[in-house]
Amino acid sequence: MNMQATLSLHLLKTLKKISNKETRLEQGFTLVELIVVVVIIGVLSSIAIPSFMASADKAKQREVSTLLGSYVKAAQAYYTENSAWPTTRAELSQFVSVIGCSTNNAATCKANAPVNYSGMTTAGSWYSQSGLYEIRWVPGATSTFTAVPTGTFSASGYGTSACFNSATGSTKVSDSVTKGTNVPAATC
Repeated sequence: MNMQATLSLHLLKTLKKISNKETRLEQGFTLVELIVVVVIIGVLSSIAIPSFMASADKAKQREVSTLLGSYVKAAQAYYTENSAWPTTRAELSQFVSVIGCSTNNAATCKANAPVNYSGMTTAGSWYSQSGLYEIRWVPGATSTFTAVPTGTFSASGYGTSACFNSATGSTKVSDSVTKGTNVPAATC
């Protein structure tokens, strides 16, 4: 073999090694590519997490909205049965259990058994079973129930109000669209 052929063969082998090294290096991700992926995940997270948190707060509102709907239907049933509106939790409890928590601390409410307010001879207010809302009841010809976010939930929670008008027989449950303790009253 002549010298030129030997150099050509050696050059081809060297080029083959170099090309194999480049191929091997291109199989991984560069630092820039990894940083771009992390930034994209961060941006998507910053969009998704607040949306998820708002959905969780709305789910808590939906729970108390259902509860107030039950109280309003119980007031309506009591009026239909007795031709008078209920004025005590004992009267209301003939058609629905009035249970709740003794405090507005959600952790305490989870750890302890619920309080049965059904036998009480007053209207007034009590805390929801989760302890996140204070339920306020004003009995009368138009009975109104209001669920106001309370405790640590007072700034981030959505309130709910409900009413029963004994003159018209109408009921209404209204969910607040703004966070906080200023809950507009439902009108029947």
